[in-house]
Amino acid sequence: MARSQSRKSQLHKSQSLVRPGAASGSRPAVNAAKVQSIGSLVSQLISRRGYAQVAATNQFHDAIAKAVGANLAAVITVGKLNRGVLKVFADDSVTIQELTFQKRAILKSIQKEMPDAKVTDLRFGVLTR
Repeated sequence: MARSQSRKSQLHKSQSLVRPGAASGSRPAVNAAKVQSIGSLVSQLISRRGYAQVAATNQFHDAIAKAVGANLAAVITVGKLNRGVLKVFADDSVTIQELTFQKRAILKSIQKEMPDAKVTDLRFGVLTR
């Protein structure tokens, strides 16, 4: 008898968690505002940690390497893309001058490889450490 009394008191305490009109043995209600899909959680994590930026930078670097060759690509660093302008940094001014000569070919290569990036211009700068 005491066992059934405690069971009734437990059910009575959890009444506020049961959905209205649901059977007494059903699952408690879940707040729909707090439930997120796994896809949205993963995309938030990727954007917070900057993984997408790293992947995009690698893609830009690969597209530039196809246009200028491996030797020249080894001494450049890709910066940020801001309003269609991609910043590219090099170790010295001689490399920047060579990149400037090949600017059209580099831009066409990037636009062909990554049309969604919408790169419209390239800016070159010396990498300071």
